[in-house]
Amino acid sequence: MAIQDSRIKKLNHSGAVDGEYVLYWMQQSQRAEENHALEYAIHEAIRQEKMVIVIFSLTENYPDANLRHYTFLLEGLKETKKTLAKRGIQLVFRIGHPVREVLDVGQKASMIVCDRGYLKHQRAWRKEVSEIARCPVVQVETDVVIPLEEVSDKAEYAAYTIRPKISRRLDQYLIPVDEVEVK
Repeated sequence: MAIQDSRIKKLNHSGAVDGEYVLYWMQQSQRAEENHALEYAIHEAIRQEKMVIVIFSLTENYPDANLRHYTFLLEGLKETKKTLAKRGIQLVFRIGHPVREVLDVGQKASMIVCDRGYLKHQRAWRKEVSEIARCPVVQVETDVVIPLEEVSDKAEYAAYTIRPKISRRLDQYLIPVDEVEVK
């Protein structure tokens, strides 16, 4: 499996749970291809001999979103749903607060896998889900080539200081995501 350990972070201390499926909470990374979090969820489902389900929750009051944003998002999710279906994966679409919807669908999950968003409300949602969920919650970084913590341990204020740090790690991270066959 070509997902680097540095992309994976356990968000709670829940032990293994014998649930019915692995739930991938698609939030930031709304795509079915080149998605480390999705592939990690599939890998875990195969390892646990469970099915994998993907949930996306649309909140009606997402900060600064307008009709054009929602239209673009829904058109993209339609394509994502088709791509997932070709792999035998169901996309559960809910309208409501993401925390409430993920916890509802995740009641029978053996694990919840989520992608990583950097906005304050996204971090708060993941924190709340990880505190309430009865199963392990694992975050997988899939929206950047190199996870931020791997590039630098401080705020970088100039491109000339961060470029060499990124360049040194590119060969380790700039590799295709292996698409795991769903069983």
